[in-house]
Amino acid sequence: MPIDTADDAETAFYAAFESLDLPALRALLDPTAVCVHPGGTLLQGTEAVLQSWAEIFASADPPRIEFQVVQRTWSGDLAVHLVEEHIYANGKTSAKPAPVLATNTYLRRDGSWKLLAHHASLPLMRRTAGHGTTKLH
Repeated sequence: MPIDTADDAETAFYAAFESLDLPALRALLDPTAVCVHPGGTLLQGTEAVLQSWAEIFASADPPRIEFQVVQRTWSGDLAVHLVEEHIYANGKTSAKPAPVLATNTYLRRDGSWKLLAHHASLPLMRRTAGHGTTKLH
């Protein structure tokens, strides 16, 4: 079934991630897909990308993911989304979420939007007031 918009592809990506659905992710990936997970190396091609997700999915309970597209840029058949992700381990929203920044690039190929690139990274950690250096003795 074709995906009509880049936003629909975004929703499908996070639905597949949240449900640990590798076949749904496979259907969404462009044949030339690339991926960089936080702290990871560049993965190129559908099989390498899927293998990495299979390893992540194998050791995880379904997470709960809240995401917000903070910037959309598009031209013709290419769309780039800058996304803030909040990932709750084991689907529990009572725990503090893991914040992740991602850039997702979508390509319309043969009338359907596909995930071309997913690059995720952890945001820089900042000191908050009261968390400076303290002399213990």
